[in-house]
Amino acid sequence: MPVKKLEVTIRGEHEEEMEREMLSGIYEVILNYEHTSVSVQSDTIADSGRRGIQIPDFLTAYTEGRI
Repeated sequence: MPVKKLEVTIRGEHEEEMEREMLSGIYEVILNYEHTSVSVQSDTIADSGRRGIQIPDFLTAYTEGRI
């Protein structure tokens, strides 16, 4: 069965507040659907210095013919 994975990277002012609001929204959806098979994680990562749009790995694999 396929699963959904969401990844959001926040950089800049108010990132901590934005993280809390997003996680709060995720938990609200989980409660609304009474879903129990959900894992939510939050990490602080080093800034890679990359700016702009980043292409997700699954799209890179698709364009390189690995899928």
